[in-house]
Amino acid sequence: MIEMENINLIRSMAEDIAMIKKELKTNRAKRWLSVKELAEYLGYSKDRIYKIKIDHWIEGVHFHNKTGKILFDRVAIDDWVVGKETDETHKSQRQIVDHILSSVQKVSKESGA
Repeated sequence: MIEMENINLIRSMAEDIAMIKKELKTNRAKRWLSVKELAEYLGYSKDRIYKIKIDHWIEGVHFHNKTGKILFDRVAIDDWVVGKETDETHKSQRQIVDHILSSVQKVSKESGA
């Protein structure tokens, strides 16, 4: 038998569970975050997010600038936070740069420049 004082506790627990379920559904479904959302997600200020963006994050990997709005890839940010940002990311970027440079050098040599 449930005592009367516990009925309010059960109601409160049900509301908490509903809120947790809603939060889990929202977090799981939302991959792209605005500066404000990312600041809340990481517990940083918006100014700190902009500073980290400039100093550490790579456009096209951690974030995208679409028509003036910056959107952050939560998956890439999560990897960065736990130190899972792979050397392969940097290696592949280095390979792209090396390929472009070698193509430019090849064209320069062929054109006699």
